[in-house]
Amino acid sequence: MSTAQEWSNQSAIDFYSQNRHEISDLYASEKIFLPRVLFPGAMVLDVGCASGGFFNIMRSYEPHIEYTGVDLSERAVALAEERYPEAKFMVTEGFGLPFDDNTFDVVHCTSVFNNEPNYQEMLKEMYRVSNRFVLVDIRLLKGIGNQLESVYDIQFNGQNVEATVPYVVNDADEVANFILQLEPKPKALRGTGYFHQVAKEVEPPHNEVCMTMLLIQKGVLEGGPTTLDLEDLPIEFSISNS
Repeated sequence: MSTAQEWSNQSAIDFYSQNRHEISDLYASEKIFLPRVLFPGAMVLDVGCASGGFFNIMRSYEPHIEYTGVDLSERAVALAEERYPEAKFMVTEGFGLPFDDNTFDVVHCTSVFNNEPNYQEMLKEMYRVSNRFVLVDIRLLKGIGNQLESVYDIQFNGQNVEATVPYVVNDADEVANFILQLEPKPKALRGTGYFHQVAKEVEPPHNEVCMTMLLIQKGVLEGGPTTLDLEDLPIEFSISNS
């Protein structure tokens, strides 16, 4: 599991203070769903907010949102509070989020699951505090069974390795089936993404993995089958949806 100490190293703080603050910084897959789920007055929770750049990105799409960002790094949160005093920030992990059920319209989480082996518990928490949408990115491959876990070197400055954290690739069918078992059963599961070479900081390097964005629409207790829209992903899923 990644820790606050690892993500509070100077190169990580510098990287997120200088990048991932503008719409132009988004990956192609990140531009598909995000503008669709934001609306005036939306209450948004950003899990793993770093220095708060996605607040600026989100309000560029929709100026009138109520944004809360959480991160495990005190240094990152302090920087976020300094840069964006009009938003709310909090130091906490994604496990055991200190919010009531159904608090947020949109729960957003990117650049987290690729370094977090226990994505399931975190995803359940995000789903719990959402009343409408959960938007996450995750690295997937077909037919690998167990997680593929290697090491990611934190060295954003391109020089010394300051720390190492897990780098995680998950089985596509396992992830989809896990999401379909969330309670209440999701109303819809949508995905977009593409195959891409993993970052050079990963040791040992993998070949290409599917850089995947998943949009989960929360269901109701008496809901029926989940609407599946995964055809934009270059993976053929084998999942149960009853």
